[in-house]
Amino acid sequence: MKNKLIFGLIFILTYGVQIAHADFLNIGTPEIMMLLLAGLLFLGFFGGIFMLIYYLIKKSKNTSPNLAPNTVAINFAPPIAYQNPLVDGGADKKEPIKVNGRIALPQQNEIRYVNTDEIVRCEADNNYTNFFFSGGDQMLISKSLKEYSDLLKPHGFIRTHQSHLVNPRFVKSWLKEDGGTLLMDNGDKIPVSKPNRELVKEVLGK
Repeated sequence: MKNKLIFGLIFILTYGVQIAHADFLNIGTPEIMMLLLAGLLFLGFFGGIFMLIYYLIKKSKNTSPNLAPNTVAINFAPPIAYQNPLVDGGADKKEPIKVNGRIALPQQNEIRYVNTDEIVRCEADNNYTNFFFSGGDQMLISKSLKEYSDLLKPHGFIRTHQSHLVNPRFVKSWLKEDGGTLLMDNGDKIPVSKPNRELVKEVLGK
């Protein structure tokens, strides 16, 4: 930029001197003085413009951020609107979310959502699970009893037998026949295996 300014000033001075020398022989002293005054004004005007441009360029360089060429500052922090403080990063992502004590029971044409306090008991049927509800309804689900045992245990359900899972709210009494049998409110009798007897009694209250 400095070289351009110097070149411009030299060009103006050279051009002015050539004009003054060419006209010096043909004009008088007053005219020469007028030409010199006009040349000085011309030089001052354009010199001021050049100096102003140089000052603005220098100032813009000093105020520009100290970044490497072709670099872009990126903020990797996610927007607040997308942050979810309720999600625990260390939690098992496969664990189903429980909403108001309801679970989903998938069927061929629908997914039925039921309250856990409506489930009386569950019974294994090979790789299927048969659900019995307080209203007398039944539903066969194509999942093993083991899956629903893990899902319903936090809701208070107890595994009385390899093939049976019961809701303690619907247990009417403990029958001493066959070493231990539960009588449900709907009249169903559920066997209690020997390894599970103490646990079942503890849950129900000895």
